[in-house]
Amino acid sequence: MSEPAKAEESESLSGGSYEVIRERLVARTKDLEARLDALDDRRRKTFGSSELVVLANERVRTQNNCIPRDVVQVNGRLLLGFEVFLGLRKDVTVADVFSVHGFVRSDDGSYDLGERPHTELPGLFDSEAFQKDFADVFRYYRDAKLKRLLVTDTRLFAVFQIGAGPTDVKVLRWAIDARGNLAYVDARGDRDLVAPPSHDIEWIPTDRDDQRPGRFPHVSILDVVFVETTGGDFTIKIENNTETGEGIYADPVDDPNQSVDDAEIHYAKLGTLLLLKVKPFREEAYRYYVYDVRSERATRIDAIGIACLRLPEDQGIVFPGGYVLATGDVKTFPEKVDGLEYERTIRSPNGEDVVYVFHRRRDGLYALFPYNLIREEITPPIVCHGMSLFPDGTLLVFRSTSEEPSRIHPMQIWKTPWESAEHAAAAPTDGSFLAKVGNAELVRGISEAYALCRLAVAPSPTRRTFEDLVTSSSRFADSYYWLGSDQAEGIGAANLELRKTAELVVDEFEKVVAMRKRALEAVADAKKAQSTLLATSRPEDLATIEAFVEALRALRGQRGRLVPLRDVRYVDLSAVDALDREA
Repeated sequence: MSEPAKAEESESLSGGSYEVIRERLVARTKDLEARLDALDDRRRKTFGSSELVVLANERVRTQNNCIPRDVVQVNGRLLLGFEVFLGLRKDVTVADVFSVHGFVRSDDGSYDLGERPHTELPGLFDSEAFQKDFADVFRYYRDAKLKRLLVTDTRLFAVFQIGAGPTDVKVLRWAIDARGNLAYVDARGDRDLVAPPSHDIEWIPTDRDDQRPGRFPHVSILDVVFVETTGGDFTIKIENNTETGEGIYADPVDDPNQSVDDAEIHYAKLGTLLLLKVKPFREEAYRYYVYDVRSERATRIDAIGIACLRLPEDQGIVFPGGYVLATGDVKTFPEKVDGLEYERTIRSPNGEDVVYVFHRRRDGLYALFPYNLIREEITPPIVCHGMSLFPDGTLLVFRSTSEEPSRIHPMQIWKTPWESAEHAAAAPTDGSFLAKVGNAELVRGISEAYALCRLAVAPSPTRRTFEDLVTSSSRFADSYYWLGSDQAEGIGAANLELRKTAELVVDEFEKVVAMRKRALEAVADAKKAQSTLLATSRPEDLATIEAFVEALRALRGQRGRLVPLRDVRYVDLSAVDALDREA
């Protein structure tokens, strides 16, 4: 900064103006964001873009009316699986349930998905053991139907539902060797299909040591929030005050006569997020809440009970139907999440993109939630019946989610960043300094810096917000060696200016809090005095002219006392106007 600019800033800040410092902080934030945008553009040019886009819409045709259930890629061929409806026909053949297709892209951008003979995948259906096991599935189980296909590095599975429930299955499995050759194994693949944990968080139960007695007893969660299910509702408080039952959040419970130790209460601490798992007395289902320490805001999200995974770099959590960021922002999608189970997480080699895959066994539906670390957002989920991901990141899905049998089945082909590590390693680079740093390392740094910017301009900041900003800014400067490079767009210096300004904001914020408290108290005192005055100034109590004139004088005086309130810093002018109109 020039010397006159420094002198002007020093003079402005000497008055201790929070607003002035906050404006400086916003300016520093915009400067850092502009530098980050420039660095991210250079990164994309060096390593390539990772956008999620639709490449083509295709369709396949089957001889029978059926519902597409899944699609997998085996040795460069597509294996499609269907749930068939053959009417009076009782003999179900392999060709009715499975079909093999090519996957060839032409020069005009279209794809050839034409059907190929099963012999192009030797070892798939030519085994006598397979023929017997396949026939037995439909011979001994009248309502047998294919529900999904699944391929791993060493196994291929075909899951048939043979009973009323989605867990009543018969799983045919094949072995895949290092060269991709198939060999049928047996019909006992269910022992290999172990579902991954639906939660990667640890729930900690509360006990009697966490209870705080008093007129309104409650349970302390790490002395950060205080909760109880008494008095007819589940309450979250941010003060350890047992003299009042009021808090920042209340949710009705079924039984209002329960005591403080009747409910089951668990918690999990994830950075600035506090997750609560609560089952009130005489209720069957657990309730789930997320409390954000910074914004002091609580939200009920019962879908957390289905599955809950941490976002990368502790940026928040994801659950079927939405996500919560460490900033406290909550986003949900309209898709129905009932029955969805966590399937797996696919991370891109660039370190920027992650996709969380959920699956519903009842009808084979997939829901893919793509998350971007830099933007810190999940784009609208990809909902489909069947998916196959190729090593180069190409994704093929059955686009239709209809349960109506058909002979024409729309398919959608996506370009995604979820390529294999081998494919990404083979991509050429320009040999620049950024290329040597590495895409994943740059993504982590840029993502963390953008998070600093979002924290700096939080709409309703608290002291904790600015303290976290100072701490995070210092950690960011210490974590990335490349910030001082000429190719880093001056991000290191911009971050230093941001931290210095944030430290000034912390010093001034307590003064602002005190002034806001005094403003609230002043309005509350005026409201109390006015209520008392109006209660003694009713027309039916003014029997004489003297009493009537005295009441007018008192009302005029009350309006006069409201005038200075307008000059109080941070006063609620709308509340003062309401009192003035009432008087």
